[in-house]
Formats: sequence, C-alpha cells, structure tokens
Amino acid sequence: MLTRTAIYEGTVRDGREDEFFRRVRDELEPFWRRFPGVTAVRVQRRVSRDADARPIAMILEMDFPDQAALDACLASPIRPESHAATEAVMQMFEGRFYHLVSEGRILPPAG
Repeated sequence: MLTRTAIYEGTVRDGREDEFFRRVRDELEPFWRRFPGVTAVRVQRRVSRDADARPIAMILEMDFPDQAALDACLASPIRPESHAATEAVMQMFEGRFYHLVSEGRILPPAG
C-alpha cells in the first residue's frame, strides 16, 4: 500500500477555521474521493500539538494499492479541477502544503 500525504503547514486565518474546514469538507473532499484508484481518504484536523511542533493545520492521506494506481490518480483529469478548488480554499490559509509518498504496513496491537 502507498499513501500520498498532503501536509498543510501553517495556520488558518483568524476567525476562518470553521469556514475553512467546512469548505474542505464540502468542496475538496468530493474531489479526493473520486480519484481513480484511491482506496481510502483520511482528512485529519489538528486538535493539539507539542509546543515545539511545526504548525500543521491539516493532513490529507490518500491510500493506493500500488504505484500504477497512484500514477493513474496523478494523471487523472480530476486533478486540475481539484487543484483549482484547493487554491480557492487556500486563500483562507497562511502557509504551504506539500506531498509525501510512503509505503506502510498496518500492525495489530500487541496482546
């Protein structure tokens, strides 16, 4: 399994948090869920952080079974539409977002 993670490093403009996350839910999540090959989408909103942690407002994770599925997602005609919608929502955000791709395993709890 591969996970493409978007890190939203920065802060939502003062007083716009509810609007920002509402627009993420209503405008962006439908795009993310329609990408070809995606098997799971997780949107994580920070609720707390260590005092010395980077200011991460949100993390988006999209799972794919393999590199071919991820490549199909990145080549999809949905991607430019999603990017344009993201840019509009990002007007309420001070910071940047960037992507990482990781390979992971799910481990059951011990005992």
